[in-house]
Amino acid sequence: MTFAAPGNILRQDPVTRVTGPYWGIPPGQPGVGLQPSDFLAGQLNYDDPRAGQDILPAQRRISLVANARQELGKVELQADARYSFRRSKAEIRAQTATLTVSRNNPFFVSPNGSTSHQIAYAFGDDIGGPFTRPTSESLSLALGAAAPLAGDWRLDAYAGFAQEIQETGSAGQLNSALLQEALGNVADRPDTGYSPQRDGYFNPFSGLPNQRSAVLAAIGSGFSDTRTVTRVATGNAQADGTVLDLPGGALKVALGGQLRREALDRHGSSYTSTTAPVAIAAADVGRTVAAAFAEARAPLFGAENARPGFRSLEFSGAVRVERYSDFGTTANPKAGLSWGPAEGLNLRATYGHSFRAPALTELNDTQLYTAAQFPLGSGRILGLLLQGGNADLEPETAKTWTLGADVQPSAIAGLRISATLFETAFEDRIDQPARQNLAGVLADPTLAPFVRRIQPDTSPADLQLITALLADPAAASAGLFPPQDYRAIVDARLVNTGRLTVRGLDLQASYAPPLAGGDLNLSANASWLFDYVQQLTPTSAAVDRSGQAGYPADLRARLAADWTRGPVSAGLALNHMGDLRTPDGRGIDSLSTVDLRVSLKGGDGSRLRGVALDLTVRNLFDTDPPFYDNPDGFAFDPANADVVGRFVSLELSRSW
Repeated sequence: MTFAAPGNILRQDPVTRVTGPYWGIPPGQPGVGLQPSDFLAGQLNYDDPRAGQDILPAQRRISLVANARQELGKVELQADARYSFRRSKAEIRAQTATLTVSRNNPFFVSPNGSTSHQIAYAFGDDIGGPFTRPTSESLSLALGAAAPLAGDWRLDAYAGFAQEIQETGSAGQLNSALLQEALGNVADRPDTGYSPQRDGYFNPFSGLPNQRSAVLAAIGSGFSDTRTVTRVATGNAQADGTVLDLPGGALKVALGGQLRREALDRHGSSYTSTTAPVAIAAADVGRTVAAAFAEARAPLFGAENARPGFRSLEFSGAVRVERYSDFGTTANPKAGLSWGPAEGLNLRATYGHSFRAPALTELNDTQLYTAAQFPLGSGRILGLLLQGGNADLEPETAKTWTLGADVQPSAIAGLRISATLFETAFEDRIDQPARQNLAGVLADPTLAPFVRRIQPDTSPADLQLITALLADPAAASAGLFPPQDYRAIVDARLVNTGRLTVRGLDLQASYAPPLAGGDLNLSANASWLFDYVQQLTPTSAAVDRSGQAGYPADLRARLAADWTRGPVSAGLALNHMGDLRTPDGRGIDSLSTVDLRVSLKGGDGSRLRGVALDLTVRNLFDTDPPFYDNPDGFAFDPANADVVGRFVSLELSRSW
């Protein structure tokens, strides 16, 4: 990448009128006393834009759980409390900028006698990459009660409260206002603690990491921080029992209701392009959701009236009606049929509608506009990436059906086999399609609705548009690149996409024979994805993404063997992911890993009663993910694999 340190001086080609790197600043020299003859055309500097970036953040987690149960006569009370805290730290990609440098900078020198130049520069060697230290603190409390009613009817009620506090942001960012001051492009600002006359100027012509510490402290003092508090309070009551006896069994019904209050409070500040921190757009919103639901299970044939071809036949139905204070009323039904035509064979089918209103965080997430280098052909172009929530989101809906069969052959005791065909069709799905493929967003025709190509150096309208976006308080990259350098605006914010249809087959089998005085459980699971068809807009083409890098793999399977004898249990599992393909059709190898588990428990009559020791090893043989020439710069597909490798955990627990 030609954004480097030392940097590269840009020049406009007199024939093509394209601006690009032409002179590399000589490395290994202090940036003082350079002569025009020291610059050689075509000798450029290069840098690794991912150097020093963390793929996985360092994390620390704390979790506390407490629950209690008490019977008061016929009433059973249960309370549950959970607390967790997570802190992580990661260094992100070092920032780059196109610096405008003129004779106002005391280190300025021109290879061709110009009075100013633009320099493609990377700040990794000077201030490193910005780092993030997000924290998440969550608390949930629940209190429930269950009591018998008349007959076999039962009443269950609970009240719950959940809160999550998230603090996000980054430090060590470039502050473009102070950078312009350090380059000499603006006069000394008395309202900042930095003075170039006193503390020194930034020297972009140096070929060594020898900038003055006061200069680096000033230009690298940028930060952004956001504190988001979400709260949910819920009350729920349900009564269920038998309504009447049918020939095949009892007709059971459940009736209930729920009241939920959701709230979000967000505020924060940014210090990336101003001389003092400025507040970001705050949010203090909430909504109320009231729901009523009913479920019924009607056995038409059962043990009492079974006949050939109808050992069992059961119908189930449910409906849930919800009233959102911000999205109105919705009713969603679900129906199911279970049929046992012969002993050991059961056939089943379900159909249902679902509704999901946008979460308050999706509607009100912080807006952020950042500069990014997007791949295009063999090179990259500068674009402005728009991220954040969307107040205009509408609910997403889905229709789902399944067809399945369960087999338990009487000739082989303990053997169970099941297969389920499924399809889910989403409408107006809430998603970030451009974000899923930022590396190919400019070349993928299905993502064209989320990309606007611009030419601000020749189009006044485009220049006005990009200038306005860079002047927005959400812009974190204002001042790092001239507005005329931008060539695209990529909208990766949350949107309602057109349609997504997912079809596949789930297979499960288990066998539990005795072995060596203990119990052996053999299991196999496989999920085969037939289709993952996206139609992002009503006018765009439908594209099948199953098995493509960045999207769900079309085959996943797991074979496991678990053995238990008294206080000892052990298990071994083989995980397999099928091969994938790149967006341009090249193959990516499959992946197989092995997991190990060993558990010891104290016996009922011993002093270690209630004590358990569990050892888990994930990816026992430390298998690397398959190579993928990812345009993002990482040699694997993070949607379907990770680089953690072998992971060992040891857990000691006590229950009483």
